[in-house]
Amino acid sequence: MRKLTKKHALAINKLMIPLINTVAYVTEDENDLGMFTMYASDIAYNVNALCAFNVAFDAEALHDNIMLQDTLPREHFYTVLKYIEDNKLINANAFCCR
Repeated sequence: MRKLTKKHALAINKLMIPLINTVAYVTEDENDLGMFTMYASDIAYNVNALCAFNVAFDAEALHDNIMLQDTLPREHFYTVLKYIEDNKLINANAFCCR
């Protein structure tokens, strides 16, 4: 497991922020308040996870937070998970991407 560097933290932010902006798949015809509530919760969850990462620089906690989500939002952040794993920022036994 490598030590997280500022370069890694910056790369994770560059990957994750644009993805957070695209979590919601809202169409003009969407009228289901439940969907908006779910999207808002997913967005808030990921913003909070990224903010916590930016304070603690704990790649394992961010990886875990992403993995704890439902399938669709978890898969949405696959590139962030893959970056963390490819750069060996967590223990290999915690890898989920192949």
